[in-house]
Amino acid sequence: MIRIGICDDMLEEIMKQKGMVERIAGKLGFNIEVQIFEEGDELLQYIQRYGHIDILLLDVAMRGKNGIETARIIRETDLQTLLIFVSAYDTYFKEMIEVQPFAFLEKPVAEKKLDKVLRRALDMTAGGNERFLFSSQKHRYSIALAEVMYFESLRRQICIHCTDDTYIFYGKLNAVEKETAGASCKFVRVHVSYIVNLSHIRKWDYDRVVMDDGEEIPISKKYRKEMKYRYIELLEKD
Repeated sequence: MIRIGICDDMLEEIMKQKGMVERIAGKLGFNIEVQIFEEGDELLQYIQRYGHIDILLLDVAMRGKNGIETARIIRETDLQTLLIFVSAYDTYFKEMIEVQPFAFLEKPVAEKKLDKVLRRALDMTAGGNERFLFSSQKHRYSIALAEVMYFESLRRQICIHCTDDTYIFYGKLNAVEKETAGASCKFVRVHVSYIVNLSHIRKWDYDRVVMDDGEEIPISKKYRKEMKYRYIELLEKD
């Protein structure tokens, strides 16, 4: 799921942009979650608590912390968020460049122009920047879904097996399955204890798959038909 934030000190403008974003993403078939904020501090508190936002529409001239100040704080810990500045002025152009924006939109935002910018941002995010967010031992993590080979349920814990590391957090595999359902990386439930990334399957048999790390994961009877359909679909696309 791609997380999109909209921050503006005018609620009417926020709702207008939210409607446009949802229409554009829906038309393109992207699975998104939209969060709205009426001031910079509210946005920063959300990021501190919940972590990375993939795409952020950020008003420049807000009361309290303006968009530039808010963006600078975000960039201290996050260089991956795609910042789309929204402004009726070009006074802040030099300052906006310093925080590595993805694009600029003039107010009032025209849906045709937003469509063009958001398409590029969504394609870029889906091309490898989709993240999985979780908390473990009072730390928040954001890892690229493309690097996840498979999720393994260990009673009340979830083990994330990545290409270069392993992470463990408390959670349920059903929640992970729901979270990864709309990702561009195709994840499939193959067992009550496993969800696999189809792109990291080295070998597929009727009752098991072999992952890139050599791990053999069983395919239970309940999931064999769906697994076969999804894996063949992936191979046909390649």
